[in-house]
Amino acid sequence: MPDTAAVADRRPGRPRDTALESTVLSSTVELLLERDTRDVTISAITERSGVSRAALYRRWSSREELIAAALDSVRSSIGFRRKDTTLETILASYEEAAIDVDGRVGALVKKRVAMGLENDELRALSWNRHVSRRREPIAAEIRRGISAGELAPDVDVEAMIDLINGLYYYQFVVRPAGSDAASIAETRERVRNAVKLVWDGALRR
Repeated sequence: MPDTAAVADRRPGRPRDTALESTVLSSTVELLLERDTRDVTISAITERSGVSRAALYRRWSSREELIAAALDSVRSSIGFRRKDTTLETILASYEEAAIDVDGRVGALVKKRVAMGLENDELRALSWNRHVSRRREPIAAEIRRGISAGELAPDVDVEAMIDLINGLYYYQFVVRPAGSDAASIAETRERVRNAVKLVWDGALRR
């Protein structure tokens, strides 16, 4: 679900054209999947979407802002189904989210990582408007674990999220992926064990 931060020059009370937004984001996603990222220009997006350059810039102030929104538009938010412990809730939620990062979504996540390494503005926009917001439910769940006495009161919540996210990103971006059931199960178990190591360091003693 895309985050839709307001553009500075929108007039107060002016309703967003959700059909236009959906068309432009879908067209941008298509181009990102089809082409080298350098070829995903504003001209290419306007041609594919049929939306004028002026209308596009009324919604997004730059190419980077539009691409960040398009990359985020294909991601679903991490949902939490309450388990017996905060650890089990976190593990189940991440594993469910990892299943969704496949096919076109997986290709776009990898493209976002690569583009972010090359473009500081895009990385900052993606973080500030999209990625950081996805962390909020995770942070809330960890804080719930602190309040419940499961985790130490001085746990660094942001650092803990970085560690857990890093474990999943490493499997997805660095390690070669196996598509057979045994490889998938092995990866799942390895990540679960790694998250538990992080968790053990945060437990209330």
